[in-house]
Amino acid sequence: MQKKLVDFKNASVLVVGDLILDCYWYSKNHQVLSEKITPILPINKIKKQPGGAANVAKNIADIGCKSKIIGFIGMDYEGLILKKLLNHIRIDPDLISIKNKTITKIRILSDKKKLIRLDFEEKYISEKIDFLYQKIVHSLSYFNILVLSDYSKGTLLNIKKIINLAKKMSIPILIDPKGIDFEKYSGASLLTPNLSEFEKIVGKCNKEKEIFKKGMQLLYDLKLSALLVTRSKNGMTLFQSQKNPIHFPATSKIISDVTGAGDTVISIIAASLAKGYSLEESCFYASVGAGLVIQKIGTETITINELNTALNF
Repeated sequence: MQKKLVDFKNASVLVVGDLILDCYWYSKNHQVLSEKITPILPINKIKKQPGGAANVAKNIADIGCKSKIIGFIGMDYEGLILKKLLNHIRIDPDLISIKNKTITKIRILSDKKKLIRLDFEEKYISEKIDFLYQKIVHSLSYFNILVLSDYSKGTLLNIKKIINLAKKMSIPILIDPKGIDFEKYSGASLLTPNLSEFEKIVGKCNKEKEIFKKGMQLLYDLKLSALLVTRSKNGMTLFQSQKNPIHFPATSKIISDVTGAGDTVISIIAASLAKGYSLEESCFYASVGAGLVIQKIGTETITINELNTALNF
């Protein structure tokens, strides 16, 4: 059988959303000498990665697709670090510097186990929100896929306005949602909540039939073209109007860390659609990519070679 190799050359995706700096502090071991003594944690490795929407842009770039990212960044040391991390041949960062601190998350790990996460954040609220919108308007005509990466940090304050604009230009809108207000995402082409986010909206689903029924109802209520519910070890389920749900089983039994897996999923789907693959093909590639990235520790990406190797294994 001839191997099928996917590629995303000459495809490009516009990403708009909340930029985050993800930091990982690694320790080989930690000690708790007694209840009265502060735990000792010798840090022997520090790693910094693009997070949030920045991780989406890097995921897209690392599989060979070009991406442009628009968003806010703080006028601080963390902002400079994040800019450097986005210095990629296939990433065009169009960032707006504001007085806010760059949102930073520090995860402390010992023997590959997460001990604690420290969040340094204040929402990206700026008088430059109209400037952000102008950048989006100027950029949209050069792209045929838009990804909105919403981490509820303030960048997508006018998300309904952005959705309406992209719809008028017939540009597919893919959204990774957050929070309990999904009404603001109505009219999107594809929404990609994880199961926990999905259940916050539709209620607890104890059976497969409930997921299918509530998924189709949410698709209808929000006037979506498609809904993809990512379900960790249980794979992903795709809902489309007037079609039966399609389930994509998990491709890996090894789960080291699911951090950023949702970013990988939406990135591969966006790149695939931009290249001209069908939504079903795109979701299949994304399920394989997610199976690879959850085997890695931290906010990681996969390469096109890793994806093609897995697809042809």
